[in-house]
Amino acid sequence: MNSRWSKTPTWARNDVPRAEREEMQERQDRTDQAPSRGRRPAALQSQTRLSPFVPGSTNVSLDVGQVFLMGDLGDRFVDSIGYRLNYTYGVSDMFSFNSSFAHSSHSEGGFSVSSLLAGLRTNLAWYDKVIPYGIFGMGFYRPSYRDADYSATLFGVHLGAGVNLELTPSLFFGASMTFHDTFGADRPQPSGGTLPVGGSFTSFFLSAGVTF
Repeated sequence: MNSRWSKTPTWARNDVPRAEREEMQERQDRTDQAPSRGRRPAALQSQTRLSPFVPGSTNVSLDVGQVFLMGDLGDRFVDSIGYRLNYTYGVSDMFSFNSSFAHSSHSEGGFSVSSLLAGLRTNLAWYDKVIPYGIFGMGFYRPSYRDADYSATLFGVHLGAGVNLELTPSLFFGASMTFHDTFGADRPQPSGGTLPVGGSFTSFFLSAGVTF
């Protein structure tokens, strides 16, 4: 088995031997005496197969893991389990469009945060059926504070890395870690004083998804 780090994904390689490929084309040429303009022989129409994150693929996953609050949020509330619905559309061999909706609740509902994000996923390399990647994006965060009966919609950015493993051409598994930073501020409260809104947190998720 010749498995090594490569700049070419396994699904983009043509696994049909050259001699067999030429024979298939000869048979197709005899069948299609006058092929229409722009039409490729059926035997060669596609040299890629359905696989996670290939160009043109739709990938949906459900992610579950730990959300680690940082800074002032970490001092006031405890870490908790979070959930995320993740969507990725393969644009090219290297780049994909990524979007997600996530939610986590902390300290028995004392603090919760939901997010709706979009960004760029970059496949870094390929090793057999393993794909490490990086991701960067931005979006909206909505933190809610139960004791202050207050919530706000904030803008923020996220940066992370992860790895995916192709289980079958239509199933994949993975893990990722993402740092989130919201552009928060101190908000005045009706009862007087201010409430620090926003902050930073890191999520570590395991994911299972489908490709179609």
